[in-house]
Amino acid sequence: MNRKLYEDALRITRDAIVAAVQPLVDNGCVDPEYADSIFENIKENGPYIFLAPHICMPHSKAVQYVHKPCICFMKVNQPVKYDEDDPVTHAELFFTIAATEPGAHLDFIETLVGIFDDEEAMDALLGCRTEEDFKKLLGL
Repeated sequence: MNRKLYEDALRITRDAIVAAVQPLVDNGCVDPEYADSIFENIKENGPYIFLAPHICMPHSKAVQYVHKPCICFMKVNQPVKYDEDDPVTHAELFFTIAATEPGAHLDFIETLVGIFDDEEAMDALLGCRTEEDFKKLLGL
């Protein structure tokens, strides 16, 4: 990937991370620096938050920025693409997790794997285009 494409991908990924973390900041679960710690980890370790096509799980070991364990879901209608040539790094579904202890994020991942393995649930989430669609899916 050329330098310009890489910088664009980083910017888009950072914007998505900030948006995915913001509800956790708004409800007092994490400090805004939590988003920064995720982004710094990506710059250092690569796109570890992209788990599979369509699925992104922003998280960090920076427990000092986490006030209480939490999870937040965000759906975007246009995929965030870290690497244009790697579909694993294209995501519309963001499951942001924050844990108060190192390693505790694994409990969140274990819970979410059931959703990730459910093709019908994944198709339903990917089909949501609006907040109303999501509420309808949840029966709200």
